Amino acid sequence: MNYKLIFFVVISFSCLFFVQDLKAEGLEEIPQVNVKPEVNEISLKWEDIGDSYDVYSNDRLVWSGKESKFTDKDLEENTPVEYNVNIYKKGKKIDVIRVDTKTLANKKMKLMHSNEEDNVVNPLNNEDYIDSAIINNSINLKLRGNVKDNFSGKIELYKDDKLISSDASNGFQDSEIKSGETYSYKFVVYHKLSDSEIEEINSELSKRGQIINFADFKSYYYRPYEYIKVIKIPEKNKMSTSGYTPPVDYYPNQVGVNYRTFIPTKYAPAASIISGITSKDKFGGDNRSFSFSNGTHRTMVETAVRFTKNGSNTTFKKNVSYTRLYDKDGKFKKQKKPTDKNIVFKQGKKDKSMNYYVIDHDATVGFNDFGFVTPSINYRAGIVVYKNGRITVSGSRDQAPSHEMYAYIPYTDISITLFKASNKGFEYLFPVAPSARMSINTKI
Repeated sequence: MNYKLIFFVVISFSCLFFVQDLKAEGLEEIPQVNVKPEVNEISLKWEDIGDSYDVYSNDRLVWSGKESKFTDKDLEENTPVEYNVNIYKKGKKIDVIRVDTKTLANKKMKLMHSNEEDNVVNPLNNEDYIDSAIINNSINLKLRGNVKDNFSGKIELYKDDKLISSDASNGFQDSEIKSGETYSYKFVVYHKLSDSEIEEINSELSKRGQIINFADFKSYYYRPYEYIKVIKIPEKNKMSTSGYTPPVDYYPNQVGVNYRTFIPTKYAPAASIISGITSKDKFGGDNRSFSFSNGTHRTMVETAVRFTKNGSNTTFKKNVSYTRLYDKDGKFKKQKKPTDKNIVFKQGKKDKSMNYYVIDHDATVGFNDFGFVTPSINYRAGIVVYKNGRITVSGSRDQAPSHEMYAYIPYTDISITLFKASNKGFEYLFPVAPSARMSINTKI
């Protein structure tokens, strides 16, 4: 499937205001923190509720004093930054405000690299970001930029794939969190397709004899944009001075990413995948739900980045499963291995602190002797892995079949779910069907 990829730029914001709704033990007032990102600096200002403060960034003390403000300068542009603001009163640490934000992109540089196809999968040029602040038992989220929904004007928010707000604006406060747990938050907005794209969809649906009703408008005429942030809440009894605990003791500078597509049912009617088929033949599915470690797949791409004192290197492997055809009674007829030649790895910028690469994925069924066009499973994902365990992803994907993406530390049992997307229907494999945009950031 060939998409005309549309570059989606989120207008940067100048000020982020976090407000907590609870009083932590030892605090007399509700703490607040103001975060102002610039291209090469971050300014923090919080409510003066302690006697003194320490500010840590990436487990390193960057400031200490009695003032309730701090500016971190000489930072890399468009780069994620974490801060832990330790609050002291009468010599005792009473709490920590944990801020996760990102510097802005250099607008001049963005204009020089304004290729739509490249930018949609380049987190290094993409300002999409969910800023967060954690204190005690509350987390505040802010979706950066002037993000607007073209369908209803409302922004949906999901927590661990469960809708928790149908009108979250671009910010939300969650007080239902637990120490040591990991949560996935997803803001979703919908952008209407262009008139030409809608005409193509109507033409395809007409050929298939399918009529669009009002309930289908959102699915067929609007493209979802998904902004995802995965956050692990620190365990209180395992906090270091800065509140940060390194992810592992062994292989600490290596991060793996696994992206798989699969058919969740045991069978898939061939007519739903191959346009024009009217027989009762069916393809074999994977008959499973989402899983990091178990189950078959249609396609799998696995990468691993390892950092050394001189730089970083990336390993890449891919796998496609046999396409199996069955008759209407489930009797096996034949099978063939699909080609993987159109699943391509492209290395981008890399050094000893970060590694950027792109996966271009285009995979068809194993055989096409039906005389009709076979749609592909398509996605494009730009991935940046940082030495400190930070991961950002930007890209576009088909809304079929099911997609899943995980990050992990090789040779350990540490893993994290980047996203899970259920099969929306095999008609979403056809070229005219709207793809979904995705923007993900987390730290493993």
